[in-house]
Amino acid sequence: MRKSLCRRPFAACLTWFAVLTGLALVCASSSTLSANQSVKEPRFELRHGENYFRVDGRPTFVLGRNPVGMNPKAFDEHFRHIAAADERFVRIHFTFSPATEKAGEIDAAMLKSWDEVLDAAEKHGLAVLPVLGVWANWNDGSKKETWHRWDKNPFNAARGGPAKRPDELFNDTPCRKLWLKRLETFIQHWSHRRAIVGWEIFSELDLVTGVTEEHAVEFTERAAAVIRAADPLKRPVTASQAGINEWPKLSKSDALDFIEIHPYTDGAFAGRLDDLIISTIRERLKKYRKPVLIGECGLSSAPPHDTLDAAPRAEVGIRHAIWAALVSGAMNGRALWWQDGYDQFEKADLCRHYHEIATPAAAFVREIDYTGFEPVPCVLSDGLKRAMLGNDKTRVGWFRDVRCVPPDWPVKPVSGQIVNMKNVPGDFWQIEFINPVTGKTISKNRLTVRDQQLQIVLPEFQDSIAVRLKRLEP
Repeated sequence: MRKSLCRRPFAACLTWFAVLTGLALVCASSSTLSANQSVKEPRFELRHGENYFRVDGRPTFVLGRNPVGMNPKAFDEHFRHIAAADERFVRIHFTFSPATEKAGEIDAAMLKSWDEVLDAAEKHGLAVLPVLGVWANWNDGSKKETWHRWDKNPFNAARGGPAKRPDELFNDTPCRKLWLKRLETFIQHWSHRRAIVGWEIFSELDLVTGVTEEHAVEFTERAAAVIRAADPLKRPVTASQAGINEWPKLSKSDALDFIEIHPYTDGAFAGRLDDLIISTIRERLKKYRKPVLIGECGLSSAPPHDTLDAAPRAEVGIRHAIWAALVSGAMNGRALWWQDGYDQFEKADLCRHYHEIATPAAAFVREIDYTGFEPVPCVLSDGLKRAMLGNDKTRVGWFRDVRCVPPDWPVKPVSGQIVNMKNVPGDFWQIEFINPVTGKTISKNRLTVRDQQLQIVLPEFQDSIAVRLKRLEP
């Protein structure tokens, strides 16, 4: 089922590039853009067969954002806050075309500004996933979608472009050939960028007017081939659908090195973003055997005027989602859309200020090697929900009070709760209990494995509690 299209204001997606309207256009050749640029090894990498980015050589769960800004200086300020919070990953839409740009051309001043944004990301040690296409530019609003910009797309025949319909991008047409050439130019120009960790071909393919799964898969495979031929480092490639929509042929395609989801709790999950993240991530990991990235997320996909994202206690639900991602098997966490994009860009102040909400989670995983981490089966007492993740030497868990649910997320003392694990290796494990709100250690204990079973008696807590386990050598 397709999710509601009453979504984010597209002005916020386009960010600051709208101010570049009227600047001189150039049809930038790849030979000119790539001259005298040396390729550096990125700080982040995704190796085949692994589910997490390697950071400084170690598989790591990363936290990050979808930042926007009015100019490179504003992005630099966002990046400063992100790095200070020990977050390492940003996903940025490089998708806007100035009004004077023609199909296939690239505005020189706009490209220079994007380069400055990448300079700033590299300065702050952040990994960037560039988004190179977005649905609203290829949606004509014929199904009453709220945010659509086909009328402003330079590829539109009404503006002198080659396409009469948006879905011509996904067929063997002059429109697609021109778009792929433009894509190649960007990849060659940015191939030397150390900050770039991968490439997102297109955001929310299934919202393009007239699209079919078959044509979207063919388009994605063609685009992925262009990227891989133009990128000497062969960085991973992905593309996304809206919400948790699923095209199996796309997810199975070799064009995607990792899968991306955009979980919003508009339907049956009704604000329980932590539940949606864990169930979807684990289902996709099992089904496709590929890493899964949370590209964006939120308590609602609609503007946060009257949604749960602006509810008085929404912070509790957002924090739950961050910690749920940490134990879900996802590559990353946080990835908020409204909170880190629209609310910051337009100074709407409808959501809470979340600059430091993920800091305790970032500290929690800072020294953890996620090599071989997989879901760990466990049996919970009736007052608990959530999950564990790990390997034979290290395990992490996060558990919440079953009563702490939207729309009010009540917080009450919880005691006497137990977590049981079977088939546990070794004889002894050290366990550390952590408060997810403050990041502070509550207590540490030594646990004994009996008949390959380990029982964890949780101390009294409110809202939720995190655990970190380390196997002790005999």
